[in-house]
Amino acid sequence: MQLTGAVLVGFLLVALIAGVAFQLGQSIGLARAQEAAATAEAMRSALGLSLAPTPSATATETLEPTFTPTRTPTPTATPASPREWAERYFNLAMQGLTTLAALDFTPERAGALVERLAHEQGLTFVPASYYQISADPWMAFASPRTPNGVPLPMLFWRNTEAGNVIEGQLLFDIAVSNTGHSAAAPLLQAGIGQAALGVDAQGVRYLLIVERPEARPVLTAYLWRQPLPGAPFEVLWRSDDEPQWRFDAANSEVRFEWNEDEPLPDIVISGPLPADSPIRTAEGATGVFIEQPPFAQQRFQARWRPLLASDLDANALPRIVGYRLAQAEVEPTPLSTLATILAQLQSGQISRAQSLVKRIDLLNEMFDLGLAAPGDWMAVYVNEIDREIQDGGHSDAALLPLRLRFFDNADRNRSFEATFEQDFATGRYLLTSIGRVVLATSAGLVTPAPPRPTPTPTEIAVAAAPAVIDLGEFTITLPTEEEGAPLNPTLEPTSTPTLTFTPTPTDTPTVTPTPTDTPTPTDTPTATPLPTDTPTPTPTEKPLPIPTIPAEAVPPLTGYMLLSETGRLRGGPGTDYIVIAGLENGTPVDIFGITEAGDWLLIRAAAVNDGRTGVVGWVATQLVIPYGDYDAVPRYRADGTPVDAPPQGDSSKAGAGRGTETSLLAALPTATPTPTPLVTPVIRLPSVATPPTGNIPAPEVDEQVITMAGSAIPANPMLPLAATNAEGAAIQVDVREAVVEIWSTVLGATEGRWTPANAALLWPGAVVYMKAEPAAVNSEGAASWRAVRMRIVSAPSMERVKELALPEIAEAAASFRAIALLGSSTMPGLFLLQQDGRAQQIWQYETAARWLASDPNAGFIVTEPTFPGGLSTFSWVRNDGTGLQILAQPFRSIRGVAGDAYGGLWWIETPDATLDLWQLWHYDPATAQISLRLQGNGEMFSQASGQRNARLRPTLVAVQLVTPGDPSDAYLFADTDDAISQQPFAGFFRLRLETNAEGRGVVTEGPQQLLEKGTYRGPLVLSPDLSRLAFFAYDADHPSLASGIVRPPNTFNVLTLTGRGASIIRTAYVTETRFEFLGSAATWQGAERVILARSRFAPGAGEQEDWFGLVQVELPPPGASPADPITAQSYLLPRQQSALAFAACLDGASILVLTRERNGSQQLMRWEGGNQVFPLFSIPTPLDRLFLCWQPS
Repeated sequence: MQLTGAVLVGFLLVALIAGVAFQLGQSIGLARAQEAAATAEAMRSALGLSLAPTPSATATETLEPTFTPTRTPTPTATPASPREWAERYFNLAMQGLTTLAALDFTPERAGALVERLAHEQGLTFVPASYYQISADPWMAFASPRTPNGVPLPMLFWRNTEAGNVIEGQLLFDIAVSNTGHSAAAPLLQAGIGQAALGVDAQGVRYLLIVERPEARPVLTAYLWRQPLPGAPFEVLWRSDDEPQWRFDAANSEVRFEWNEDEPLPDIVISGPLPADSPIRTAEGATGVFIEQPPFAQQRFQARWRPLLASDLDANALPRIVGYRLAQAEVEPTPLSTLATILAQLQSGQISRAQSLVKRIDLLNEMFDLGLAAPGDWMAVYVNEIDREIQDGGHSDAALLPLRLRFFDNADRNRSFEATFEQDFATGRYLLTSIGRVVLATSAGLVTPAPPRPTPTPTEIAVAAAPAVIDLGEFTITLPTEEEGAPLNPTLEPTSTPTLTFTPTPTDTPTVTPTPTDTPTPTDTPTATPLPTDTPTPTPTEKPLPIPTIPAEAVPPLTGYMLLSETGRLRGGPGTDYIVIAGLENGTPVDIFGITEAGDWLLIRAAAVNDGRTGVVGWVATQLVIPYGDYDAVPRYRADGTPVDAPPQGDSSKAGAGRGTETSLLAALPTATPTPTPLVTPVIRLPSVATPPTGNIPAPEVDEQVITMAGSAIPANPMLPLAATNAEGAAIQVDVREAVVEIWSTVLGATEGRWTPANAALLWPGAVVYMKAEPAAVNSEGAASWRAVRMRIVSAPSMERVKELALPEIAEAAASFRAIALLGSSTMPGLFLLQQDGRAQQIWQYETAARWLASDPNAGFIVTEPTFPGGLSTFSWVRNDGTGLQILAQPFRSIRGVAGDAYGGLWWIETPDATLDLWQLWHYDPATAQISLRLQGNGEMFSQASGQRNARLRPTLVAVQLVTPGDPSDAYLFADTDDAISQQPFAGFFRLRLETNAEGRGVVTEGPQQLLEKGTYRGPLVLSPDLSRLAFFAYDADHPSLASGIVRPPNTFNVLTLTGRGASIIRTAYVTETRFEFLGSAATWQGAERVILARSRFAPGAGEQEDWFGLVQVELPPPGASPADPITAQSYLLPRQQSALAFAACLDGASILVLTRERNGSQQLMRWEGGNQVFPLFSIPTPLDRLFLCWQPS
C-alpha cells in the first residue's frame, strides 16, 4: 500500500508540473529542463555528489575570528605505478570535460582544462602532451607524463550520436604492449605528429595517427578503428608491419591528401630510404652512393592509400583494413642526377646520360677523370659560402644547394666537386661542371668506410616518358627530362602588413578625448635647466621634411598614440621615409601639422623607444587619438613642405616661472584646460599642515651641496642629471655607479640617520650632498661629475592640493545622461559613457575609479599608476563636477584612500625608501584642512599578529566614524603586506584613532587582527554601511581548479564587523564544481547582496582569468541572526561569452556587465539577476574595464 500510494503521489506531482509547464510555455520549459538536467548531471559526475541541497548555504558560525593557518589538503597517496597515475588522471579529466560540455564547451577550453588538470595532479605536460585531432566533432589525444617521465596516452572525444557526451579511452595498456614488433619504444611515447579522423558509409570511425619522429628511427603510423559508437578504438594496422615502409623518421616529411568521397586521406611521404629498401632495390633506383647521415641521400616520395577488404577478396565488404603502397618515385635532386650519370658511365651506356648534362663534353671529362671506375662514393652538399651541409636527407628540397662534393671513401684522392642547375620546366637537375678538389678535413669523413649495399646489376632504361616499373602491388615512377615538376618557391622577402587600429565607425560609442594641458615643468629657485640637444636622424639621400620646432612651442593640438604594436616615427609623411624612432602605446604627442590629405601628422613625441624625449617626426593619422579636431592644425603638402607657416616659440612664455616657487603639481595632468568652478556647493582649497623636519647634518669635507634641476620625475639614473652647485653654476652628474642615501627626517622620522634610497628620488629641487670626481666639460660649458655618493637632505617645495572642476561630469550627472566610467587594460585614460553612446575621455593618465562611500553624493576616487620613485596622487570628484587633486609628499607613495560618510578623506603615505614608517593624513571639509593625524611603523601590526620577523606595511581600506559627523574618533580598517618577503595579505586589522585638541591622533584600541595571514585573499570589499567585510579564501579541502603552485580562491566569506554577530565569519559561497575558481572581483549591491564572478583559466599559456558566469549572493539583513540562511543565484553567460568587468549601479537593482564574444567584439549588458541580460551598447575593444555605474540605461 505504501508503495502504491507513493506511486500515485508521484504521478499526481508529475501531472501538476506538466500542467504548469504547459501554461508557462511548453517549449521554453522543456529547453530549460533539459539544460538544468544536463548541468546537474555534469555537476554530479564532477563532484561525485548527490543532488541533495549543498551545505554551502549553511551558516558557519564563529564567535570570534578564527586564526587557523592555511589548511593542507588531505594527503592523497602517490600512485604506485604509471597505470595508477593514468587511471587517476583519466577519471578526473573525464569529469572535468563532462562538466565543461554541460556549460559552454569549446575545443580551446577543453585543451586548457586537460593541461590544467595535469599540472594540478603533479604530472608533466609538455607541448607533445596534447594534440587536437579534430575540432568538429572534437577529438583530442593527451599524454601527460609521470614525475619519472613515463607517458600516459589517452583519447577524448565528443560522441555526436549520443548528444555530444564526452567519451574517452585510456591507451596505456595498448601503448606498453609492443610484443611482436621490432620497435622497442612504447606506442605513442613521443606523441602525435599528424592525425586524421574519418567515418565510412557504415558509420565506423577510423583514426589515422602518424607518431612524432622522436621516439624511433623509422617513421611510424597507426590506423585505429571504432567498430561501434561508444566502443573503444582498436589498432587495425601498423606501418612497421609493412616491409616497404622504411622511411627515416628524422628526415622525412609527411602530409595528408584527402580524396573526394574517401573516409581517410592518402599518406604522402618524402624522405630518404635505407639501401635495402624494396623501393630502392627496384629497377631505376641507383645505389652508386653510400647514403647515410650526415652525407647526402637521395629522396623518394611514396603515396599510401587506404586498403579495402574488397581489394584482397572480391566477396568481402569494402571496409578499410589498412594502408597499401600505391606509388613511389625518386625525387629530382643533384645527387639523384649524379648517381644516374655515374651508374651509366660504369655500365658503359654513356650515351644515355646525355639528357642529364648541360654539355656533352662533360661526359668525356668525367670519363677522363676516371669516374667510370666504381668506388665507395659518398657526397656532401656545399652551400654558397663553401661550407659543407651536414644534412643527409636535406629535408627542405626547395633550398637544395647546387654544388656536390663527393669522394671515394676507399681512395680519398678521388675527390671531386660537381655543380648543377635546375631545369625549371621539368624540375630536373643538370650537371654543369665537374673537377677535382682537395677533400676538406671538416667533411666529417667516415673511417673505415661503411659497408656498401649489394646492388643487382640491371640496365637502366631512360626514356622520354616517365618510366613506370611494375612492382606487383604498386608502381614506381622515375622523373625524366620531359616530366613536369613543381618549381622551386621564390625566396624573395615579401612585405608584411603592419597592424593598425581602426575605430569601428558604427554601432560603437564615439571616443571623444577631452583636451588636457600639456605638462609643463617649472623652475626651482636655484636650478637652471640645461638645454638639451635634439637628436638629428642620420642624413639620407632623400631630405627629411622635418621643420625646426622650438622646445617651448605651444602645440595647436595634443593627443596620444593608440597602438597594438611598436609604432614607427618617420622622417616624412610616407612609408618611403626612414624610421627615426619607435613609439609605444599611450605615448603623449604634440600635433604641429597635418597633410592636406589628412593621412599623416607632424608630431613631437614625449618619449621614444631609445630614451630620447621631444622627438619630432611624422606618423600615420590613424595611429593617433587627438584631444579635439584638426581645424587649427597647420597644413602640409604630401612632400612635407608647409602650406602654412611652421610654429614658432612663444617668447613671452620662455622665462615664465623664474624666481617663483616650483609647483610640481603643475607637471600632473589636469582634468580640463580651463577649470570652471561651480557655485553650489563650494569646495574650498584646503590648507596643508607641513610636519616639522628634524635637524639636517652638515656636509662632509669632500661633499658638495647641489640642487637637482631638470624636469623628470622620477629621475632617470641611466642618463646624466642636471643640477646647480652652490655658486649657481650648471653642472651634470653621472649617478650610474653612485650610492644614494636619504636623511630619514626628510621622510618624517623623528631620529635622523642615513637610509638607502633609489636614484629615482633625485627629483628637481632636491638638495643633495654630492661626493664626486670631475669628469669633463660638455659642449655647453657645464662641468660634468661622476658621483660616488649622493645624499638627499631636502625635498623640493611643491603644492599638494588643487581644486578640480569637470563640467562634463556635472552636466551628465545632473541630466541623468551619465551611464558608466570605462577604462582600458592596454592604455591609460578614463572615459565617460553617456546615453547617446559617446565615450568621452575625461582623464588622460588615470586608470581606475571607485565610489568613495555609500552615498553617491560623496563622489568617487580616481587614481593613476604609481611608479617607484615617482609622483603619487589621487583625485576626489563629486557628481557636481567639483573635487580635489591631492598629491603625496615628495618621496612617498599613497597606500589606500578611504572616505567617511561626511565628505572627509583619509589616506596613508609610506616612504619610497627602506624606512619602516607610515603616516595617516586627513582632509576635513568642515575646516578645509589637510593634516597629519598619525605616524607609526609596522611594529604595532607585527606585535598584534605575532609576526616578529616581518615588517608589515598598512594599506587603508575603510574609515568608520564612531560619532556621526565627528572625525576626531574613528575606526580604521587596514590590510597589510610584508615588506621583507613581499607577500600580500599579511593580516587585516582594525584600530581606533582618537584625535586630541592639537589635531594629533592616538591609537586607543588595537590594532586588532581580524583576519590572519594565510586565511584570506583579496580583493577586500566592505559593504556600503561598513558593517560587513567580504573577502576570498582558498579552502584546501574543497576541490577547485588550480595550476601548479597557483591556487586561486574557491571560497567567498563575509566577516561581520558591527552589531549582532560581530566577529563571526560565514562562508557565503563556494565554487560549484572542481573545474573552476572565483574571479578576483566582488561588488556590493546594497548591504545585503554581493556580486561575484565564476572563473576558469583562459585557454593558452599564463594564468589569465576567464569569467564565464556571475553569482548573486543574498545575505540576511544587518542585525539578523547569524544562523539565517544565505542564498546564491548563478548566471552562466551564453554563447561562450566572457565577462571582463562588472559594476553595481546606483539604482540598487542593476548590474552593468562588460562582456566579450569569441570574435573579440564587446557588449555592455544590464543584469538584474535571473537568467537574462539586456544588451545596451557595443563597446570599442580597447575599452575593456568598467569602474562606475550611474544608471543602467
